Amino acid sequence: MSKPAATEAVYLPPAEIRRLQTRLLAWYRQNHRQLPWRESRDFYPVWVSEVMLQQTQVQTVVPYFLRFMKAFPTLEDLAGADTQDLLRSWAGLGYYSRARNLRKAARMLVKEHGGEFPRSYREALRLPGIGRYTAAAILSIAFDQPLPALDGNVVRVLSRLLCMRGDPAKSPVQGMLAAAGQQLLPVHRPGDFNQALMELGATVCLPRNPRCLLCPWSSHCEALKSGLQERLPEKGKRSEMISSRQAAAVIRHRGRFLIRRRSGSRLLQDLWEFPGGEFSRSDLADSLVKRIQGDLDLSVRLGSPLTTIKHAVTNRRITLTVYEASLKPPLPPTLSIPEARWIWLSQAGRYPLTAAASRIVQALMAEYSRGRGRANSGGTRPGLPAPSKTLTIAGAGGKTRVH
Repeated sequence: MSKPAATEAVYLPPAEIRRLQTRLLAWYRQNHRQLPWRESRDFYPVWVSEVMLQQTQVQTVVPYFLRFMKAFPTLEDLAGADTQDLLRSWAGLGYYSRARNLRKAARMLVKEHGGEFPRSYREALRLPGIGRYTAAAILSIAFDQPLPALDGNVVRVLSRLLCMRGDPAKSPVQGMLAAAGQQLLPVHRPGDFNQALMELGATVCLPRNPRCLLCPWSSHCEALKSGLQERLPEKGKRSEMISSRQAAAVIRHRGRFLIRRRSGSRLLQDLWEFPGGEFSRSDLADSLVKRIQGDLDLSVRLGSPLTTIKHAVTNRRITLTVYEASLKPPLPPTLSIPEARWIWLSQAGRYPLTAAASRIVQALMAEYSRGRGRANSGGTRPGLPAPSKTLTIAGAGGKTRVH
């Protein structure tokens, strides 16, 4: 097998293609993982799993997939899903636009396609959230269409097999990888072959320390012969990480906590969080107090930091400082922002929380387990005096009165 340059066409001899196909499919029969979405070739679970697996590892997806399929067992259930139920089933998996696009696409399938997935590749690409890889994966796995599905795992396997230099995110290399994938794809069982390639990349041809001794294609791998298996595929320069300083307040009032729903066109729209935001000033606590006063018309007194959460979202490295807080009198008779709730800690699971808010809830639960507070007691936490005035919170479904 010759090593292609970034501008050359890919040619694989037919005899070698047959050997590669036979060895990979035999390996897959013996070594594939038992995954819940592989129990059926119905397009619906295949589609849901492929969307969930975008930028998310298999072991992370499995429990979310099972929970999602229990909540929305049919296409029609998904099409009719309430936004809060949808996001609650997805909460913690991230990239929430995937869930919204799933529902949008489900509604299109019910309305325009009679509840069936289109068999045309071009028609599949019209569905929200369906790109070239996802369309090819669904059509090949569920309908045996001979379309190569090139996810990150497959790109890595093919780049090493062919010892292909160049950035696979760029057009010339993308075209060669697609051509190689098409040549390798058998007419029969193309979906199994695509899944086998994905499995090989996920379990053997790893990004670091590939397990070449276990690979059914090791004797064919040009990168292994050249000692380049850990250097391929070549990647372009990553975007520089941006540091973000954020703060949030856990505002307690007589045993309850204030959360609010993100609205408008903001990131993580319709998810619930503790009041706060991103700040550029060095006086984080003062900035947080002013933000809460401006956004919620509430005066708060910050206590000691409860926890610090560090996480990353796309190219932002976030440090979130979480403060305990209490209300300062005089209290307004009502809260003018409707998308807010005073909840008991035990009610947090009813709301689709942001990942950061979920970690704050975990910190609060750990605090209570140590005996530092009293959840669901209606009493106050030691050190945080309860205002004597009744506060009325306007919510999406009416008003919540906190005594």
